[in-house]
Amino acid sequence: MKPIVIIGGYLSEVNDYLRMAQQLAAAPFKRVVYITAFGRLDWLTLRDPDFRPALDVLARTVELARRETGAAAVDLVGHSAGGRIARAYLGERSFYGDGYYGAQHVASLTTLGTSHSTSEVWVAQFATWLEATYPGAYYAHLKYRSVAGESVRGRRWGALEEIFAYRSYAISFGSGDQIGDGVVPTASCFLPGADNLVLRGARHTPYNAPNTWYGAPAVVPLWFDG
Repeated sequence: MKPIVIIGGYLSEVNDYLRMAQQLAAAPFKRVVYITAFGRLDWLTLRDPDFRPALDVLARTVELARRETGAAAVDLVGHSAGGRIARAYLGERSFYGDGYYGAQHVASLTTLGTSHSTSEVWVAQFATWLEATYPGAYYAHLKYRSVAGESVRGRRWGALEEIFAYRSYAISFGSGDQIGDGVVPTASCFLPGADNLVLRGARHTPYNAPNTWYGAPAVVPLWFDG
């Protein structure tokens, strides 16, 4: 059975995904799970468009998973910004120098709350290059699934979560008056050619929604089918 490799989102660390990894390792899934060791301080050092430090760690983690399990390929799970890192890792061409050729080592890619279409300033160059170079579900042999949450309507005035969502959506995606997972609008997660799955009630991070975010015990079975 293929191992799973998780790469987290911006300002995340390994501990944020331990609960999800433990669930995927237990029955009924019984997978061997690896979490890419890229922490909060590591994310802070990245500067658009050079995301090679994150790509390098992901590549090493995939190689470790294949070596230790003997599997030819892994299933990749990318949360938030990690989904874009994972898509870049699949390719032969890199923004800086050689590509990673990850597609030959990956069977599927599932992204959780990843803004595939984005105007986020801090990733503008990298995201634009990614969409131009590897648009949509680019590799035909891979199973792509993009998971979006539909839980928080952004409002200029409202509950604290709604105000935060409004500002997040507006700053990074042009309009605050839309629905999403509290950080990323639902519509921005759609990846052409992928299995685009919308989960009503799912939120973006474990910090403010430990029981309803993408990696929560009740939510994981809704997007991971083994």
